[in-house]
Amino acid sequence: MKRDVHTDYDTWEKKYVTSSGLLRKYICEELKIDTILYSWLNRFAETYPEKLLLLHFNGEARQVNDYPEINKKYFPGHWVYETGSLLSEDCTSSQTHIQVKAIDYFREKAYVYRNTSPRRWIPHYVLLVELDEQGNKLWYNSEIAHIKSIDSSTSTLILKRGKTNTQSRSFKAGKTYVAPIAGGIWGNDVMFYYNLSSACPKDKNGRTAANVLLNEIHHWFNPDNGILKKLDGIAFDVNYFDVSKHESWDTNNDGQADGGWINGQNIWQAGDLQFLKNLRKRMGQNFIITCDGQHPINQQAVGVLNGIESEGLVQHNDGWRGFSRTVNTHLYWDKFNPLSPQFRYVVLKLMDGNDQHHAERLRRFGVATASCLGAYTTVPDSYSFLPSWIQPCSFGRIQGELIRYAKSSPNLLSGTPAELLHKGILKGENCCMSIQGNSIIIKPATQSSTLSIKNVELPTGDITIFIEAETITPPDANSDLVPRFIYASLSNLPDYEPEKKTKEFFTDLYGLVGHEKNENSFYFRRPKVSAGKQTLTITIKGTEQLQIHSIKIYNRPDIIIRQFENAVVCVNPSLEEQEIHLFDFITEYSEKLKIAPIDAVFIPKSKNK
Repeated sequence: MKRDVHTDYDTWEKKYVTSSGLLRKYICEELKIDTILYSWLNRFAETYPEKLLLLHFNGEARQVNDYPEINKKYFPGHWVYETGSLLSEDCTSSQTHIQVKAIDYFREKAYVYRNTSPRRWIPHYVLLVELDEQGNKLWYNSEIAHIKSIDSSTSTLILKRGKTNTQSRSFKAGKTYVAPIAGGIWGNDVMFYYNLSSACPKDKNGRTAANVLLNEIHHWFNPDNGILKKLDGIAFDVNYFDVSKHESWDTNNDGQADGGWINGQNIWQAGDLQFLKNLRKRMGQNFIITCDGQHPINQQAVGVLNGIESEGLVQHNDGWRGFSRTVNTHLYWDKFNPLSPQFRYVVLKLMDGNDQHHAERLRRFGVATASCLGAYTTVPDSYSFLPSWIQPCSFGRIQGELIRYAKSSPNLLSGTPAELLHKGILKGENCCMSIQGNSIIIKPATQSSTLSIKNVELPTGDITIFIEAETITPPDANSDLVPRFIYASLSNLPDYEPEKKTKEFFTDLYGLVGHEKNENSFYFRRPKVSAGKQTLTITIKGTEQLQIHSIKIYNRPDIIIRQFENAVVCVNPSLEEQEIHLFDFITEYSEKLKIAPIDAVFIPKSKNK
């Protein structure tokens, strides 16, 4: 994923030839890319047909200012807008001071350069668009301007007119809507968000933003004359299923902020999922497509995509704390994604300052975890953190199921879910519960319902919880294999680290549940927590009925072990050193392993006894 561009092809080739593949940006969507890479890339692909070559592409926004051709492809209705206001006085095409009825929607600090210190901000870009007698937006009668400053006392915007390749126009008071453009800064300029919701306006040719983007992608990869004709597919850098964090977004353009949700329905997910389905249909089954999948707001289009990227083992600034989130997500994709080939990968990114001080150990931990979960990793700067015998493909193919060390101890929770409900030990909020055999049926009343089991007697030490569940409401056209999220938490957990921002990483643990039985694990590190009665809380997202088949609690860390053709890999996510007799799990190996905290051990097959 390195972005180096050298002066000649031979030097560039040597940089990447030792990797199993190459994944990087080639299109000027957020960075200015040297077009020489197109010829280099296609030559590289012909020389090394066995290597996987993917375009890394921003899947949610686009730079517009320096690219006039973008305005010819996308019309104003294709971008996302925040809630705006009506123009309160007529303005001419040359007028720089305009008055609006509600000034609070506009900001001088709208888009931030995230990597500058102190932070640098850019004011809102705004759209001025004419309205018809019914209040409908006449998208082609519009102009984009850029705020220079704001005079709140007079509700005045001071503007640079006719920006992003648009022409200045005259507008009428009360018949003109002024809306901030939703955007963010990647690279060196503001990027506008595509409206990928199912409510995106259509241009005069009947195309939504998703339709235009799909045509662009197909053109780049055209096997006859596309600039990326030799590539194997696309890895969307960012592509979200839930944009509710953007509370000010007005995705259906009715003048009201909605964050992508209308009448309890996630119209953003519906539109984005359809875009991905259309992309799959257009590009064919052999075209590799991945997206970010390390967070609940990322896409989870199982059955449409070949896999996901985990940006950081857990997320950008967490290389180990929320271990269960990574395990559950990758195991779900591995088990339920029917597409072949599967391609999931972990970026060994360590953005947290404390994690960077332990980079070698955490990268070793990341490589081991990804390998056990059947995922690739990006190539690090060096392999010094791994045993000298390890190189790409050293392990060989996976053999056997993932071994869960925690399950070798007794289950501490006595009773099936049905028995727990019958005895009144298990209670629910915002849902109705019923018994079916040994399991329970949950019928949520809201988008978030909660189960609790109180007074669970737990010993001191780490706890791993396993919950097996499935969605039993028939899937609709917008769900298919898309999972829902289930969370678990325990009372009386430690503070872990002094930084407030990282505490939630240890405890905000979730799993994925679809329309077939699936078991998720929730691992809680509990150093120095005394034995006593605790409360287990389970939070269920979504309104579909859920069946819980089992809940089990173990007093051991969630150590995972995987056997390969040429090696065994053991991962210790605990804060304490662990000793394991490998023979208890794989009889061909007699080693007693000591694994350091948040670390891993790799055993080559040559040591098999």
